[in-house]
Amino acid sequence: MDDTTLMTQGNDAVTEPPKVESADTAWAESLREVMCKVISTLPDHATLGELIDAARANAAMAPVLGIFTVQELIDTARKRPKPQPKPKDDEIQLDEEGNPIMDLDATPAVIRRRADVPDGDLRVLRVLAERGAQRELDLANNTGLTGEQLRLLIRHLRAKGFVHVEGSGTKRRLKITRHGSGFLRRQS
Repeated sequence: MDDTTLMTQGNDAVTEPPKVESADTAWAESLREVMCKVISTLPDHATLGELIDAARANAAMAPVLGIFTVQELIDTARKRPKPQPKPKDDEIQLDEEGNPIMDLDATPAVIRRRADVPDGDLRVLRVLAERGAQRELDLANNTGLTGEQLRLLIRHLRAKGFVHVEGSGTKRRLKITRHGSGFLRRQS
C-alpha cells in the first residue's frame, strides 16, 4: 500500500501534541476568577487571613493560593464593594413601593403591641395617677387613644399588675396599682 492513499492530509502536515501549558493556564485563570468572586462576596466582618486559612484547610482550594501573589490577594480584597452605610436609627427606610420597612418579629405579642403608640403605657398610667379611677371611655378621651389601642394597653397593663379593674358593666373603672405607680415613677 501506498502512503499517499492512506493519508488524508498532506505529507507536510505536522501533528502537534496537545499543549499542556495552555490547559494549565486556563485552569489557573478559572481558579483565579473563582477566588476573586469568593473574595468579593465575603461578608464585611471577614478578614483576608480568615479566607486564606479556610482555603488552606480545603483541599480543592489550597492550590489556588499558589497561583496568587500576596499583593494580588490584597488588591483583590481592596476591590471588594464597600459595605452599605447603615442608616441612622431615626432615619426611616422605605422599600421600592415607598412603604416604611419595619424590622419586626412576627410573633403575636409584637403584632398586638405594634397596634398601640410607643408611650401608651406611660400615658395611661399618668392619666390614672393624676385623675384617679376612670371609665374606659373617659380614659380613651383623656389619653387621646382609640378604643382598640386602649384595650390592648389595658390588657398588657393588667397582665403586668399595673392597673386594676373595679366593678362591672357601666360602673367598670380602672385604677392604678401601687406597682403601677412605682413603675410610673421609675420611667418618669
